[in-house]
Amino acid sequence: MKSIKFFAHLILISIVVATSLTACSNDIDTLQKVEDPSNTAFARSDVRVTAQGYVQTKFDKKAFTRGSGREFKPEDFQIRSITESQAKALSTGEAGDDGSSVWYAYKWVTLNYLCKTADGSQKELSELVVMPYRFGSVCRPSQLIIGCHSTITSDEERPTNFTNLEHLGEINMLALFTSILSQNALVIVPDYEGYGSTKSIAHPYCNRELTAEQVVTGAKAGLSYFESEEVKMKDNWSAAAIGYSQGGAVAAGVLRYCQQHGETSLRLKGAVCGDGPYDPLATLKRYISMDKLYMPVAPTLLLKGAIDTDPEMAATGCDYHDFVTEEFYATDIFNMIQCKSMSTDQIQAALLKHSCDHGDDGGFTMMALTSNGFQPYTKKNLVDDKGKSRDFELENGKGYNYCTVDQCLKPGVIAYFTDGTILGDVPEAKLKALERALAKNALTDGGFTPGPGFTFFHSTGDEVVPYCNLESVRNTWGTSDIKTITFQSYITYHVATGKTFFTLYCGSLVDEILKGTWAPGEQMAG
Repeated sequence: MKSIKFFAHLILISIVVATSLTACSNDIDTLQKVEDPSNTAFARSDVRVTAQGYVQTKFDKKAFTRGSGREFKPEDFQIRSITESQAKALSTGEAGDDGSSVWYAYKWVTLNYLCKTADGSQKELSELVVMPYRFGSVCRPSQLIIGCHSTITSDEERPTNFTNLEHLGEINMLALFTSILSQNALVIVPDYEGYGSTKSIAHPYCNRELTAEQVVTGAKAGLSYFESEEVKMKDNWSAAAIGYSQGGAVAAGVLRYCQQHGETSLRLKGAVCGDGPYDPLATLKRYISMDKLYMPVAPTLLLKGAIDTDPEMAATGCDYHDFVTEEFYATDIFNMIQCKSMSTDQIQAALLKHSCDHGDDGGFTMMALTSNGFQPYTKKNLVDDKGKSRDFELENGKGYNYCTVDQCLKPGVIAYFTDGTILGDVPEAKLKALERALAKNALTDGGFTPGPGFTFFHSTGDEVVPYCNLESVRNTWGTSDIKTITFQSYITYHVATGKTFFTLYCGSLVDEILKGTWAPGEQMAG
Protein backbone atom coordinates (compact mmCIF):
# COMPACT_ATOMS: atom_id res chain seq x y z
CA MET A 1 0.00 0.00 0.00
CA LYS A 2 1.33 3.45 -0.95
CA SER A 3 1.92 5.88 1.89
CA ILE A 4 -0.42 8.77 2.69
CA LYS A 5 2.47 11.07 1.89
CA PHE A 6 2.69 9.65 -1.62
CA PHE A 7 -1.05 10.03 -2.19
CA ALA A 8 -0.89 13.64 -1.09
CA HIS A 9 2.06 14.21 -3.34
CA LEU A 10 0.30 12.44 -6.20
CA ILE A 11 -2.75 14.64 -5.77
CA LEU A 12 -0.77 17.85 -5.78
CA ILE A 13 1.22 16.80 -8.81
CA SER A 14 -1.83 15.46 -10.63
CA ILE A 15 -3.52 18.81 -10.34
CA VAL A 16 -0.59 20.54 -12.01
CA VAL A 17 -0.31 17.96 -14.77
CA ALA A 18 -4.01 17.70 -15.54
CA THR A 19 -4.63 21.43 -15.82
CA SER A 20 -3.27 24.29 -17.85
CA LEU A 21 -2.32 27.05 -15.47
CA THR A 22 -1.51 30.72 -15.90
CA ALA A 23 0.88 32.41 -13.49
CA CYS A 24 0.78 36.00 -12.42
CA SER A 25 3.12 38.22 -14.39
CA ASN A 26 6.49 38.60 -12.71
CA ASP A 27 9.57 40.40 -14.03
CA ILE A 28 12.19 37.65 -13.91
CA ASP A 29 15.02 40.05 -14.73
CA THR A 30 14.45 42.23 -11.68
CA LEU A 31 17.33 41.98 -9.22
CA GLN A 32 15.49 43.05 -6.10
CA LYS A 33 12.83 41.52 -3.88
CA VAL A 34 9.22 42.48 -4.41
CA GLU A 35 9.08 44.96 -1.53
CA ASP A 36 12.67 46.16 -1.25
CA PRO A 37 13.93 47.95 -4.38
CA SER A 38 17.17 48.84 -2.63
CA ASN A 39 18.08 45.22 -1.91
CA THR A 40 21.38 44.37 -3.60
CA ALA A 41 20.87 40.61 -3.12
CA PHE A 42 23.45 37.97 -2.49
CA ALA A 43 26.56 38.33 -4.65
CA ARG A 44 29.88 36.54 -4.86
CA SER A 45 32.39 36.06 -7.64
CA ASP A 46 30.85 32.70 -8.55
CA VAL A 47 27.16 33.01 -7.54
CA ARG A 48 24.73 35.91 -7.79
CA VAL A 49 21.00 36.36 -7.45
CA THR A 50 19.17 37.64 -10.52
CA ALA A 51 15.58 37.52 -9.22
CA GLN A 52 13.53 36.30 -6.27
CA GLY A 53 10.00 36.14 -5.01
CA TYR A 54 7.26 34.13 -3.28
CA VAL A 55 4.52 31.88 -4.59
CA GLN A 56 1.31 30.69 -2.96
CA THR A 57 -0.38 27.46 -4.00
CA LYS A 58 -3.95 26.69 -3.02
CA PHE A 59 -6.07 23.62 -3.67
CA ASP A 60 -9.63 22.57 -2.95
CA LYS A 61 -9.88 19.98 -0.15
CA LYS A 62 -12.77 18.36 -2.00
CA ALA A 63 -10.22 17.23 -4.59
CA PHE A 64 -9.01 14.68 -2.04
CA THR A 65 -12.39 12.94 -2.13
CA ARG A 66 -12.65 12.36 -5.86
CA GLY A 67 -11.13 8.91 -5.72
CA SER A 68 -8.95 8.39 -8.76
CA GLY A 69 -7.00 11.63 -8.55
CA ARG A 70 -7.61 12.18 -12.28
CA GLU A 71 -10.71 14.35 -12.20
CA PHE A 72 -9.30 17.66 -11.01
CA LYS A 73 -10.66 20.87 -12.43
CA PRO A 74 -8.69 24.06 -13.13
CA GLU A 75 -10.47 25.89 -10.33
CA ASP A 76 -9.31 23.26 -7.81
CA PHE A 77 -5.75 24.54 -7.89
CA GLN A 78 -4.30 28.04 -7.98
CA ILE A 79 -0.75 29.34 -8.17
CA ARG A 80 0.01 33.02 -7.75
CA SER A 81 2.92 35.27 -6.97
CA ILE A 82 2.67 37.05 -3.63
CA THR A 83 4.65 39.70 -1.76
CA GLU A 84 7.06 38.94 1.05
CA SER A 85 4.66 40.36 3.64
CA GLN A 86 1.86 38.19 2.31
CA ALA A 87 4.12 35.15 2.48
CA LYS A 88 5.06 35.94 6.09
CA ALA A 89 1.39 36.11 7.00
CA LEU A 90 0.75 32.59 5.76
CA SER A 91 0.98 29.34 7.70
CA THR A 92 1.37 26.53 5.22
CA GLY A 93 -1.17 23.75 5.20
CA GLU A 94 -3.95 25.55 7.04
CA ALA A 95 -7.56 25.83 5.91
CA GLY A 96 -8.64 28.88 4.00
CA ASP A 97 -11.30 31.35 5.04
CA ASP A 98 -14.08 29.14 3.76
CA GLY A 99 -12.65 26.05 5.42
CA SER A 100 -12.72 24.14 2.15
CA SER A 101 -9.24 24.88 0.85
CA VAL A 102 -5.64 24.25 1.87
CA TRP A 103 -2.65 26.30 0.83
CA TYR A 104 1.07 26.69 1.31
CA ALA A 105 3.85 28.93 0.04
CA TYR A 106 7.42 28.69 -1.11
CA LYS A 107 10.20 31.14 -1.77
CA TRP A 108 12.23 31.06 -4.96
CA VAL A 109 15.38 32.70 -6.29
CA THR A 110 17.17 32.53 -9.60
CA LEU A 111 20.96 32.41 -9.54
CA ASN A 112 23.80 32.74 -11.99
CA TYR A 113 26.85 30.61 -11.32
CA LEU A 114 30.20 30.25 -13.07
CA CYS A 115 30.80 26.97 -14.88
CA LYS A 116 32.73 25.45 -17.77
CA THR A 117 30.85 25.50 -21.08
CA ALA A 118 31.16 23.59 -24.36
CA ASP A 119 33.89 25.85 -25.75
CA GLY A 120 36.04 25.30 -22.64
CA SER A 121 35.53 28.79 -21.21
CA GLN A 122 33.90 29.80 -17.94
CA LYS A 123 30.49 31.43 -18.32
CA GLU A 124 27.56 32.29 -16.08
CA LEU A 125 24.85 29.64 -16.21
CA SER A 126 21.46 30.21 -14.61
CA GLU A 127 19.22 28.15 -12.34
CA LEU A 128 16.05 28.15 -10.26
CA VAL A 129 16.19 27.47 -6.51
CA VAL A 130 12.91 26.79 -4.67
CA MET A 131 12.83 26.49 -0.90
CA PRO A 132 10.16 25.40 1.61
CA TYR A 133 8.54 28.34 3.37
CA ARG A 134 6.28 27.93 6.38
CA PHE A 135 5.14 29.92 9.38
CA GLY A 136 6.59 33.13 7.98
CA SER A 137 10.10 31.97 7.16
CA VAL A 138 12.20 29.55 5.16
CA CYS A 139 12.43 26.25 7.01
CA ARG A 140 15.23 23.71 7.14
CA PRO A 141 14.88 21.20 4.29
CA SER A 142 15.38 17.52 4.98
CA GLN A 143 16.10 16.67 1.36
CA LEU A 144 17.64 18.11 -1.79
CA ILE A 145 15.94 17.53 -5.15
CA ILE A 146 18.02 18.18 -8.27
CA GLY A 147 15.51 18.74 -11.06
CA CYS A 148 16.60 18.12 -14.65
CA HIS A 149 14.23 19.60 -17.20
CA SER A 150 13.07 17.96 -20.42
CA THR A 151 13.87 19.17 -23.93
CA ILE A 152 12.92 22.76 -24.66
CA THR A 153 13.46 24.78 -27.82
CA SER A 154 12.03 28.08 -26.61
CA ASP A 155 14.03 30.05 -24.07
CA GLU A 156 10.79 31.13 -22.44
CA GLU A 157 10.34 27.53 -21.27
CA ARG A 158 13.51 27.63 -19.16
CA PRO A 159 13.22 26.85 -15.44
CA THR A 160 14.30 30.35 -14.39
CA ASN A 161 11.27 31.76 -16.20
CA PHE A 162 8.82 29.51 -14.37
CA THR A 163 6.69 32.28 -12.85
CA ASN A 164 6.00 33.66 -16.33
CA LEU A 165 5.17 30.34 -17.98
CA GLU A 166 1.63 29.82 -19.20
CA HIS A 167 1.92 26.09 -18.57
CA LEU A 168 3.59 25.37 -15.26
CA GLY A 169 3.54 21.59 -15.47
CA GLU A 170 7.03 20.13 -15.22
CA ILE A 171 8.86 22.86 -13.32
CA ASN A 172 6.05 23.32 -10.84
CA MET A 173 5.88 19.55 -10.34
CA LEU A 174 9.48 19.72 -9.22
CA ALA A 175 8.85 22.83 -7.10
CA LEU A 176 6.10 21.00 -5.22
CA PHE A 177 8.72 18.72 -3.68
CA THR A 178 9.29 21.63 -1.27
CA SER A 179 5.90 20.90 0.29
CA ILE A 180 5.75 19.24 3.69
CA LEU A 181 3.13 16.99 2.07
CA SER A 182 5.94 15.73 -0.15
CA GLN A 183 9.66 15.78 0.63
CA ASN A 184 10.21 19.10 2.47
CA ALA A 185 13.01 19.57 -0.02
CA LEU A 186 15.25 22.30 -1.34
CA VAL A 187 14.70 22.09 -5.11
CA ILE A 188 17.35 23.22 -7.61
CA VAL A 189 16.58 23.20 -11.33
CA PRO A 190 19.38 24.51 -13.60
CA ASP A 191 18.84 25.94 -17.05
CA TYR A 192 20.99 23.96 -19.48
CA GLU A 193 23.73 25.69 -21.40
CA GLY A 194 22.16 27.57 -24.29
CA TYR A 195 19.21 28.85 -22.26
CA GLY A 196 18.69 31.57 -19.70
CA SER A 197 21.91 33.49 -19.12
CA THR A 198 23.59 31.65 -22.04
CA LYS A 199 20.74 32.01 -24.54
CA SER A 200 23.09 33.48 -27.15
CA ILE A 201 25.17 30.29 -27.52
CA ALA A 202 24.39 26.82 -28.85
CA HIS A 203 22.81 24.18 -26.66
CA PRO A 204 25.01 21.03 -26.43
CA TYR A 205 22.07 18.63 -26.71
CA CYS A 206 22.66 15.21 -25.11
CA ASN A 207 26.25 16.02 -24.14
CA ARG A 208 26.29 13.71 -21.14
CA GLU A 209 29.48 14.57 -19.26
CA LEU A 210 29.38 18.33 -19.83
CA THR A 211 25.73 18.76 -18.89
CA ALA A 212 26.14 16.56 -15.82
CA GLU A 213 29.11 18.62 -14.65
CA GLN A 214 27.14 21.84 -15.17
CA VAL A 215 24.12 20.56 -13.24
CA VAL A 216 26.31 19.28 -10.41
CA THR A 217 28.11 22.63 -10.27
CA GLY A 218 24.75 24.41 -10.24
CA ALA A 219 23.42 22.21 -7.45
CA LYS A 220 26.51 22.91 -5.34
CA ALA A 221 26.23 26.64 -6.02
CA GLY A 222 22.54 26.68 -5.11
CA LEU A 223 23.13 24.67 -1.96
CA SER A 224 26.01 26.94 -0.93
CA TYR A 225 23.89 30.04 -1.49
CA PHE A 226 20.97 28.58 0.44
CA GLU A 227 23.01 27.61 3.49
CA SER A 228 24.88 30.93 3.47
CA GLU A 229 21.89 33.22 3.01
CA GLU A 230 18.87 31.29 4.29
CA VAL A 231 19.17 28.33 6.70
CA LYS A 232 21.21 25.17 7.07
CA MET A 233 19.93 21.88 5.76
CA LYS A 234 18.88 19.36 8.39
CA ASP A 235 21.77 17.27 9.60
CA ASN A 236 20.73 14.02 7.93
CA TRP A 237 19.64 15.42 4.57
CA SER A 238 20.18 13.50 1.35
CA ALA A 239 19.52 14.11 -2.33
CA ALA A 240 17.93 12.63 -5.44
CA ALA A 241 17.99 13.73 -9.08
CA ILE A 242 14.79 13.64 -11.13
CA GLY A 243 14.10 14.04 -14.83
CA TYR A 244 11.99 12.95 -17.76
CA SER A 245 12.94 12.75 -21.45
CA GLN A 246 16.17 14.73 -21.90
CA GLY A 247 15.92 15.37 -18.17
CA GLY A 248 15.94 11.62 -17.53
CA ALA A 249 19.24 11.26 -19.37
CA VAL A 250 20.65 14.28 -17.52
CA ALA A 251 19.54 12.94 -14.12
CA ALA A 252 21.21 9.61 -14.87
CA GLY A 253 24.31 11.46 -16.06
CA VAL A 254 24.40 13.49 -12.85
CA LEU A 255 24.35 10.32 -10.72
CA ARG A 256 27.04 8.72 -12.87
CA TYR A 257 29.16 11.89 -12.66
CA CYS A 258 28.95 11.99 -8.86
CA GLN A 259 29.76 8.30 -8.49
CA GLN A 260 32.55 8.36 -11.06
CA HIS A 261 34.22 11.51 -9.74
CA GLY A 262 33.72 10.85 -6.04
CA GLU A 263 31.45 13.88 -5.61
CA THR A 264 29.92 13.41 -2.17
CA SER A 265 29.05 16.96 -1.11
CA LEU A 266 25.58 16.66 -2.66
CA ARG A 267 24.85 13.39 -0.78
CA LEU A 268 23.21 12.08 -3.95
CA LYS A 269 21.59 8.71 -3.22
CA GLY A 270 19.97 8.07 -6.58
CA ALA A 271 18.25 9.29 -9.71
CA VAL A 272 14.70 8.72 -10.97
CA CYS A 273 14.86 8.78 -14.75
CA GLY A 274 11.88 8.64 -17.10
CA ASP A 275 12.06 7.77 -20.82
CA GLY A 276 15.49 9.30 -21.33
CA PRO A 277 17.75 9.22 -24.43
CA TYR A 278 20.55 7.32 -22.70
CA ASP A 279 22.03 6.16 -26.02
CA PRO A 280 21.90 8.82 -28.77
CA LEU A 281 23.46 6.52 -31.38
CA ALA A 282 20.97 3.72 -30.73
CA THR A 283 18.20 6.30 -30.85
CA LEU A 284 19.22 7.54 -34.30
CA LYS A 285 19.49 3.97 -35.58
CA ARG A 286 16.07 3.17 -34.17
CA TYR A 287 14.54 6.19 -35.90
CA ILE A 288 15.96 4.89 -39.17
CA SER A 289 14.71 1.34 -38.66
CA MET A 290 11.24 2.62 -37.66
CA ASP A 291 11.18 4.86 -40.75
CA LYS A 292 8.91 7.18 -38.82
CA LEU A 293 9.96 10.41 -37.17
CA TYR A 294 7.06 11.50 -34.97
CA MET A 295 9.02 14.51 -33.78
CA PRO A 296 11.49 15.53 -36.52
CA VAL A 297 12.95 18.07 -34.12
CA ALA A 298 14.48 15.21 -32.07
CA PRO A 299 17.04 13.93 -34.63
CA THR A 300 17.64 17.53 -35.66
CA LEU A 301 18.62 18.38 -32.09
CA LEU A 302 20.97 15.39 -32.01
CA LEU A 303 22.65 16.55 -35.21
CA LYS A 304 22.75 20.20 -34.22
CA GLY A 305 24.15 19.52 -30.76
CA ALA A 306 26.96 17.38 -32.16
CA ILE A 307 27.81 19.72 -35.05
CA ASP A 308 27.72 22.87 -32.91
CA THR A 309 29.69 21.64 -29.90
CA ASP A 310 31.67 18.46 -30.62
CA PRO A 311 35.39 19.18 -31.32
CA GLU A 312 35.83 16.27 -33.76
CA MET A 313 32.76 17.31 -35.73
CA ALA A 314 34.21 20.81 -36.00
CA ALA A 315 37.65 19.50 -36.96
CA THR A 316 36.10 17.39 -39.72
CA GLY A 317 34.27 20.42 -41.08
CA CYS A 318 30.80 18.99 -40.52
CA ASP A 319 27.82 21.11 -41.46
CA TYR A 320 24.06 20.64 -41.28
CA HIS A 321 23.90 20.30 -45.08
CA ASP A 322 26.16 17.22 -44.90
CA PHE A 323 23.51 15.06 -43.25
CA VAL A 324 20.01 16.32 -44.08
CA THR A 325 18.10 16.62 -47.32
CA GLU A 326 17.78 19.99 -49.00
CA GLU A 327 14.00 19.70 -48.63
CA PHE A 328 14.28 19.30 -44.86
CA TYR A 329 16.85 22.06 -44.55
CA ALA A 330 14.48 24.35 -46.46
CA THR A 331 11.92 24.06 -43.66
CA ASP A 332 14.23 26.40 -41.68
CA ILE A 333 14.16 24.01 -38.72
CA PHE A 334 17.79 24.64 -37.77
CA ASN A 335 17.15 28.37 -37.58
CA MET A 336 13.94 27.77 -35.59
CA ILE A 337 15.98 25.85 -33.02
CA GLN A 338 18.82 28.37 -33.04
CA CYS A 339 16.52 31.37 -32.45
CA LYS A 340 15.00 29.72 -29.34
CA SER A 341 11.69 31.52 -29.73
CA MET A 342 9.51 28.52 -30.65
CA SER A 343 8.43 25.54 -28.56
CA THR A 344 8.66 22.00 -29.94
CA ASP A 345 4.90 22.09 -30.56
CA GLN A 346 5.26 25.34 -32.48
CA ILE A 347 8.09 23.87 -34.55
CA GLN A 348 5.96 20.80 -35.27
CA ALA A 349 3.14 23.09 -36.39
CA ALA A 350 5.55 25.00 -38.64
CA LEU A 351 6.73 21.73 -40.22
CA LEU A 352 3.12 20.75 -40.88
CA LYS A 353 2.44 24.11 -42.48
CA HIS A 354 5.55 23.77 -44.63
CA SER A 355 4.38 20.31 -45.66
CA CYS A 356 0.99 21.68 -46.65
CA ASP A 357 2.50 24.58 -48.59
CA HIS A 358 5.31 22.71 -50.38
CA GLY A 359 4.60 18.99 -50.24
CA ASP A 360 2.84 18.89 -53.59
CA ASP A 361 5.94 20.39 -55.23
CA GLY A 362 8.35 17.80 -53.89
CA GLY A 363 9.13 19.63 -50.66
CA PHE A 364 9.34 18.17 -47.18
CA THR A 365 6.16 16.23 -46.42
CA MET A 366 4.54 15.13 -43.16
CA MET A 367 2.01 12.35 -42.72
CA ALA A 368 -1.03 13.21 -40.62
CA LEU A 369 -3.73 10.99 -39.16
CA THR A 370 -7.25 10.90 -40.61
CA SER A 371 -10.19 8.58 -40.08
CA ASN A 372 -8.92 6.70 -43.14
CA GLY A 373 -5.39 6.33 -41.80
CA PHE A 374 -2.31 8.45 -42.36
CA GLN A 375 -2.28 10.70 -45.41
CA PRO A 376 0.29 13.15 -46.82
CA TYR A 377 -0.51 16.55 -45.42
CA THR A 378 -0.45 18.66 -48.60
CA LYS A 379 -2.81 21.17 -50.18
CA LYS A 380 -3.98 18.80 -52.90
CA ASN A 381 -4.66 16.13 -50.31
CA LEU A 382 -6.80 18.32 -48.06
CA VAL A 383 -9.80 16.90 -49.92
CA ASP A 384 -10.39 13.32 -51.02
CA ASP A 385 -11.25 12.09 -54.51
CA LYS A 386 -14.91 12.84 -53.83
CA GLY A 387 -14.21 16.46 -52.99
CA LYS A 388 -14.81 16.00 -49.27
CA SER A 389 -12.45 17.66 -46.79
CA ARG A 390 -10.23 15.17 -45.01
CA ASP A 391 -10.41 15.18 -41.22
CA PHE A 392 -6.70 15.63 -40.55
CA GLU A 393 -5.77 15.30 -36.87
CA LEU A 394 -3.10 17.94 -36.30
CA GLU A 395 -2.98 18.06 -32.51
CA ASN A 396 0.63 18.32 -31.43
CA GLY A 397 2.40 16.26 -28.82
CA LYS A 398 0.24 13.15 -29.23
CA GLY A 399 2.36 11.10 -31.63
CA TYR A 400 -0.17 11.52 -34.43
CA ASN A 401 1.99 13.17 -37.09
CA TYR A 402 5.22 11.84 -38.56
CA CYS A 403 7.47 11.90 -41.58
CA THR A 404 9.47 9.12 -43.16
CA VAL A 405 13.21 9.17 -42.49
CA ASP A 406 14.13 9.89 -46.12
CA GLN A 407 12.30 13.20 -45.82
CA CYS A 408 14.95 14.31 -43.32
CA LEU A 409 18.19 12.36 -43.71
CA LYS A 410 20.32 11.88 -46.80
CA PRO A 411 20.51 8.37 -48.30
CA GLY A 412 24.15 8.08 -47.25
CA VAL A 413 23.27 8.73 -43.59
CA ILE A 414 20.45 6.19 -43.69
CA ALA A 415 22.65 3.53 -45.33
CA TYR A 416 25.62 4.06 -43.01
CA PHE A 417 23.60 3.88 -39.81
CA THR A 418 21.65 0.90 -41.11
CA ASP A 419 24.47 -1.46 -42.12
CA GLY A 420 27.66 0.59 -42.50
CA THR A 421 27.32 1.09 -46.26
CA ILE A 422 29.08 4.12 -47.76
CA LEU A 423 27.07 5.55 -50.65
CA GLY A 424 29.25 8.55 -51.32
CA ASP A 425 26.78 11.41 -50.91
CA VAL A 426 28.19 12.00 -47.41
CA PRO A 427 31.97 11.77 -46.79
CA GLU A 428 32.91 8.73 -44.73
CA ALA A 429 35.01 10.83 -42.33
CA LYS A 430 31.99 12.94 -41.47
CA LEU A 431 29.76 9.92 -40.94
CA LYS A 432 32.29 8.38 -38.57
CA ALA A 433 32.72 11.67 -36.73
CA LEU A 434 28.97 11.82 -36.16
CA GLU A 435 28.92 8.20 -35.04
CA ARG A 436 31.65 8.80 -32.47
CA ALA A 437 30.05 12.06 -31.29
CA LEU A 438 26.79 10.24 -30.55
CA ALA A 439 28.35 7.06 -29.14
CA LYS A 440 30.55 8.78 -26.56
CA ASN A 441 27.51 10.46 -25.01
CA ALA A 442 25.81 7.17 -24.17
CA LEU A 443 25.22 6.77 -20.44
CA THR A 444 27.05 3.43 -20.48
CA ASP A 445 30.07 4.54 -22.52
CA GLY A 446 33.53 4.10 -21.02
CA GLY A 447 33.15 0.96 -18.93
CA PHE A 448 31.59 2.68 -15.93
CA THR A 449 30.16 0.33 -13.27
CA PRO A 450 26.99 1.78 -11.71
CA GLY A 451 26.62 2.19 -7.98
CA PRO A 452 23.25 2.17 -6.19
CA GLY A 453 20.32 4.40 -7.00
CA PHE A 454 19.94 4.23 -10.79
CA THR A 455 16.17 3.99 -11.39
CA PHE A 456 14.81 3.82 -14.93
CA PHE A 457 11.16 4.11 -15.96
CA HIS A 458 10.49 3.63 -19.68
CA SER A 459 7.48 3.04 -21.90
CA THR A 460 7.74 0.21 -24.43
CA GLY A 461 5.78 2.29 -26.94
CA ASP A 462 7.55 5.64 -26.66
CA GLU A 463 7.68 7.06 -30.19
CA VAL A 464 10.07 9.94 -29.45
CA VAL A 465 12.59 8.29 -27.11
CA PRO A 466 12.33 4.62 -28.11
CA TYR A 467 12.55 1.75 -25.63
CA CYS A 468 15.91 0.79 -27.14
CA ASN A 469 17.41 3.40 -24.81
CA LEU A 470 16.50 1.36 -21.74
CA GLU A 471 17.52 -1.84 -23.53
CA SER A 472 20.94 -0.31 -24.18
CA VAL A 473 21.43 0.41 -20.48
CA ARG A 474 20.11 -2.96 -19.38
CA ASN A 475 22.17 -4.91 -21.95
CA THR A 476 25.38 -3.15 -20.92
CA TRP A 477 24.95 -2.85 -17.16
CA GLY A 478 22.71 -5.83 -16.52
CA THR A 479 19.98 -5.66 -13.89
CA SER A 480 21.80 -6.62 -10.70
CA ASP A 481 22.85 -3.01 -9.95
CA ILE A 482 19.98 -0.95 -11.38
CA LYS A 483 16.21 -0.69 -10.97
CA THR A 484 14.06 -0.74 -14.12
CA ILE A 485 10.33 -0.22 -14.50
CA THR A 486 9.00 -1.18 -17.93
CA PHE A 487 5.75 0.67 -18.53
CA GLN A 488 3.16 -1.08 -20.71
CA SER A 489 -0.10 0.73 -21.31
CA TYR A 490 -2.51 1.91 -23.94
CA ILE A 491 -0.85 5.29 -23.35
CA THR A 492 2.31 4.99 -25.40
CA TYR A 493 3.01 8.53 -26.53
CA HIS A 494 5.98 10.33 -25.06
CA VAL A 495 4.11 13.33 -23.65
CA ALA A 496 1.29 11.24 -22.15
CA THR A 497 3.81 8.86 -20.59
CA GLY A 498 5.56 11.83 -19.01
CA LYS A 499 2.36 12.82 -17.23
CA THR A 500 1.95 9.27 -15.98
CA PHE A 501 5.56 9.20 -14.80
CA PHE A 502 5.15 12.32 -12.68
CA THR A 503 1.66 11.65 -11.38
CA LEU A 504 1.77 7.96 -10.52
CA TYR A 505 5.38 6.83 -10.12
CA CYS A 506 7.91 9.59 -9.50
CA GLY A 507 6.94 10.37 -5.89
CA SER A 508 7.13 6.80 -4.62
CA LEU A 509 10.39 6.12 -6.49
CA VAL A 510 11.98 9.20 -4.93
CA ASP A 511 10.73 8.06 -1.53
CA GLU A 512 12.46 4.69 -1.97
CA ILE A 513 15.76 6.41 -2.71
CA LEU A 514 15.62 9.00 0.06
CA LYS A 515 14.30 6.60 2.72
CA GLY A 516 16.93 4.00 1.96
CA THR A 517 14.51 1.31 0.75
CA TRP A 518 15.75 1.36 -2.85
CA ALA A 519 16.71 -2.01 -4.29
CA PRO A 520 17.75 -3.10 -7.80
CA GLY A 521 15.55 -5.29 -9.93
CA GLU A 522 13.12 -5.40 -12.84
CA GLN A 523 9.45 -4.49 -12.65
CA MET A 524 6.54 -4.29 -15.07
CA ALA A 525 3.96 -1.52 -14.75
CA GLY A 526 0.96 -0.14 -16.57
